[in-house]
Amino acid sequence: MKKIGLLVAGLALAGPLAIVPAAAWEPNGQGECIAPSNPGGGWDITCRTAASVLQKTGAFKGSIYVTNMPGGSGAVGIANVVTKRKGDTNLIVSASPALTFTVALQRTPYTYKEVMPLAQVGAEYGGFFVTADSKFKTLADLIAAMKADPKSVSFSGGSAPGGQDHMKVALFAKAIGVEPTKVVYVPFQGGGEALTSMLGGHTMVAALDISEATGQLEAGKIRGLAILSDKRSSKFPDIPTATEQGAPVDYVIWRGYYMAPGVSKEAYDWWVGTMKAMVNTPEWAAEREKLGWEPVTRFGDDFVKHVNDEAVRYRLLLKELGFVK
Repeated sequence: MKKIGLLVAGLALAGPLAIVPAAAWEPNGQGECIAPSNPGGGWDITCRTAASVLQKTGAFKGSIYVTNMPGGSGAVGIANVVTKRKGDTNLIVSASPALTFTVALQRTPYTYKEVMPLAQVGAEYGGFFVTADSKFKTLADLIAAMKADPKSVSFSGGSAPGGQDHMKVALFAKAIGVEPTKVVYVPFQGGGEALTSMLGGHTMVAALDISEATGQLEAGKIRGLAILSDKRSSKFPDIPTATEQGAPVDYVIWRGYYMAPGVSKEAYDWWVGTMKAMVNTPEWAAEREKLGWEPVTRFGDDFVKHVNDEAVRYRLLLKELGFVK
């Protein structure tokens, strides 16, 4: 069976590095990380994790606060950064393929070429999750319901229609022979809200990233029907993959950051070097393991090329799935 999906991977950085500035330049004053979602979503988690580790390790001498700026699956955040934060060397913005889909759908006039992609610091698997008492006991139950009537199953996700979480559902539908545009998808401003909708019985299945589901999984409030990968999660190895249950879908999400346009080379190099060092600290390893992220990374020019190439690929995928003409 032909495998359908997206594999967003990277090269693991080898060798330990101490957190030290990559150049003579150092940030001065308070730092900020913009999370283009409401609290609880993947972007919010990405911001808060880096802020915590950078401060704990002393890599960033001052404090770093997180600003939540939801809207348009990253469109509001990138517009704010491009138009109002040019040259701000103390600012980083969390990103993932969700923003790439926003760019590919042309829901923002801005692209990765208008900002400065900085680093991919990890990757995680997407998946489908249900309440502990859901009638869907296995992925086979979900597949049967969708094949009988695609509109009988409602999915929630933390991105706009045609965005990252919607793509998880669309790719899954295509893999099981269901027309992707017929599936009911309810969008929210972040994975936290999507999870709340499912827990409240407003939607039946949540299309989330593992880090967004971790707390409720560990509390026994929800169950994982499938991980969207050909490999099981290192954090939750008991959750079977979609592939081994007859739905060959890979969806691995990178976690990273970009900076505002107009940042000096010295400042950009400092952040690249600091991010490289951060992912090799014990503090980061502990957080990564807690979140269920996989240790795959990209930095600087390598990351810049990746996100721009990805936007082109996703535009073609969206056309194939019928979400753009």
